[in-house]
Amino acid sequence: MVKIISLIVFVAAFVLSWCAFNGRSTMGIDVHAGVQSKLSILIEDTIKARRPNSENFRLIKMYTEKIDDLKIMAHFSYEFQDEMTTSEDSTVKEKTTQKVSGSAVLTKGLSEDPSVQKWVLQSVKTGAETIDFKDGLIINSDGK
Repeated sequence: MVKIISLIVFVAAFVLSWCAFNGRSTMGIDVHAGVQSKLSILIEDTIKARRPNSENFRLIKMYTEKIDDLKIMAHFSYEFQDEMTTSEDSTVKEKTTQKVSGSAVLTKGLSEDPSVQKWVLQSVKTGAETIDFKDGLIINSDGK
């Protein structure tokens, strides 16, 4: 009798978990694609505005995940090349490649047109940032 009950519980758990993972999502793939597209344009425009000498912007990774029906978490990683000047000699310019990773939370906002979804950028966190020097710098031990 215990074996029959455990089999029924196992089958019920299997069916419920299958339905949960394969049920229709209320948020379509087009919402994720639209958010990713607009967010990548926003990141690139922000970099160009804050660092006018930057070039070769490249989005390495961008994906979104649904938190709930009103929130989306976006994860991104990008790189760009920039020129840095040393503090002692402003004529010496060093080419660098900067890589930044981060995440953003977007919330669904009210839209005047019900056929258009509006997503508001709530918070942005950037984490791992690396700088690769193209030529490298020479450091002397005598301070010169």
